[in-house]
Amino acid sequence: MRPEGTPHSFGSTIPVTIDLATHVVSYRQKAIRLPTREFALLQVLVRQPGRIVPRDIIEREIYLSLDEIESNAVDVLIHNIRRKFDREIIRNVRGAGWLVIKDAS
Repeated sequence: MRPEGTPHSFGSTIPVTIDLATHVVSYRQKAIRLPTREFALLQVLVRQPGRIVPRDIIEREIYLSLDEIESNAVDVLIHNIRRKFDREIIRNVRGAGWLVIKDAS
């Protein structure tokens, strides 16, 4: 068990690092603390770098009740994350879903 406040990060093979303790996301030398749902969405994508994650999986992972979801909720969250960092942080695969690209190095 790790002490409270100790950073635990995902993202060693991708250009995105997320800190589970603080909800701080780092991308291209920019670090920002994200709101809960934006952080949860990015966490779902980072757990599967290079893999397309469809909308229904994202919705199931970040919303407690599927009844509370607006049809464009995921799109809005992705737009907000891209605005804070860069459009390339999350890639769209038309008709399939979204992904975080693996680091080329």
